Amino acid sequence: MALKFSDLLATVALDEWKARIIAVANAVGLKTENWSEGGYTRTLVAVFSQLYKTAGDVVRIIAGSGFLDEAEGNWLEFLAKNLYGVDKIKATEAAAPNALVLTNGGGGLFTYDPLDIVVAHQDTGATYRNTTGGTLNPGIGQTLTLDLEAEEPGTDSNAGIGTITVMVTTSLGVTCTNVVALAGLDAESDPELRERCRDSVAALAIGGIKKAYEFFAKTATDEDGNSVGVSRVKVATAAGDGTLTVYIAGPGGALGGPEVAVVQGVFDEEVTPYGLDATAVSASDLSVTAPGTIWIPSSLGLDTATARQAVFAALEAYVEALPIGGVVITPTAGRVYWRALLAVIANAIPGTLKAQLTTETDVVVDEDEVPIWAGGLTDITVNQVG
Repeated sequence: MALKFSDLLATVALDEWKARIIAVANAVGLKTENWSEGGYTRTLVAVFSQLYKTAGDVVRIIAGSGFLDEAEGNWLEFLAKNLYGVDKIKATEAAAPNALVLTNGGGGLFTYDPLDIVVAHQDTGATYRNTTGGTLNPGIGQTLTLDLEAEEPGTDSNAGIGTITVMVTTSLGVTCTNVVALAGLDAESDPELRERCRDSVAALAIGGIKKAYEFFAKTATDEDGNSVGVSRVKVATAAGDGTLTVYIAGPGGALGGPEVAVVQGVFDEEVTPYGLDATAVSASDLSVTAPGTIWIPSSLGLDTATARQAVFAALEAYVEALPIGGVVITPTAGRVYWRALLAVIANAIPGTLKAQLTTETDVVVDEDEVPIWAGGLTDITVNQVG
């Protein structure tokens, strides 16, 4: 029987390898029913099954590595770079200048060098270090403001204003808080990288096509080579007078002036046809919440805090992936559909018995608006059943 390419891409479970070995042994006349569990022969079957599984996984990965839809992880990153000329966007640390304020509650004099201080998020436990130094003078109410950066990259270290309040590195009588929000970026996912690889083909065209704007906006980097954080792009309908507006946003919503300026520079240099004018504009934030109630079996063993966090994280991920202008189902304008939010809640915890939203109303999204998640943990009521 000829080997199909799909066979090379198939994942074979360990138990399946064991069954195949036993089947071959039966086919050649061996009395496998006499092989006892834990015995020498069964142990050899287990060993060879693991070897075959490992080898099969290697074959699957290598076979798929040359195809955009099948390559994964480092293989996809290698393919994107060498075939499409696209670099994977790496995770960045949440950081901000003048973000951390230390307040003296006593008479101590404290001098700090960069990286001396470790502070933590009051809810997530994510940790941060100061990247500038200074002196906190003695006296109740004296303050020192420092730049701050997360110790771990990615959005797990994101922090709203006033949430970094735990002094891990203690100084007697000193308290801390952050007066600026910190936001990092997760590494680009495999589906996102595949999409940019496809969009990159548009960059070979004579500028001006929609996919080229999407590719260059998402690929834009600052002078240090870091992604400016564009994850959502909407090319508005052309006015017909040689002008075009391109709305951009990140996972957390609207972008600042410096980020927009970087994207505008890329458009001017790489995309916009000579004699025409494309303008990069940050989309405006549209807050989305989804207060609701879930009923879960008590047999799942989840406490209220864990269940809430699971639902919260699922909703946040869904809203952050929504396009600028919302979901458009012609002829209706953009929406965040309440039934979609309800489905996210219902599927956030396997085994959920029932889910219900407090308000069953679609959210209207204008063309220049980007949905951002603004819900809170306490918006989610958890009922244990049984």
